[in-house]
Amino acid sequence: MGIEDRFAAYYDAFEESYEDDDWSRIEPYFTEDAAYEAGPDDARGRDAVLAKLEGSVGSFDRKMDTRTPIFQTPTVEGDTLTVRWEVQYTKAGCPDLTISGTETAVFEGDRIKLLRDDFDPEAQKAMGEWMAAHGSKL
Repeated sequence: MGIEDRFAAYYDAFEESYEDDDWSRIEPYFTEDAAYEAGPDDARGRDAVLAKLEGSVGSFDRKMDTRTPIFQTPTVEGDTLTVRWEVQYTKAGCPDLTISGTETAVFEGDRIKLLRDDFDPEAQKAMGEWMAAHGSKL
């Protein structure tokens, strides 16, 4: 199984975990010393990575009425997979919000050693403006 297939399996497992809140399901996709870089606080170590992923979903995504992730076809170069993504959110009484960026996964064997999300500058601006105007409704 190549890293593109392994990432697809991770993504499917992530979405299942999003649905049932069983984040142990994605543990086998990360090295023990994995890192997740997204925003100001990086997570180091598999347990911290799982906690950060669960926490970010719980603090925002779950508070929205709908969440629709869209991933483009990834590119692979050696042990690194890169994929453009977009997530569309709805919340009653608020305008829809779309954020986008690039996710990079660096593999060690069949496990992710580094996962990094880079938000598009426009997405960061849109998120900040949306939160300033509507964050109190979450």
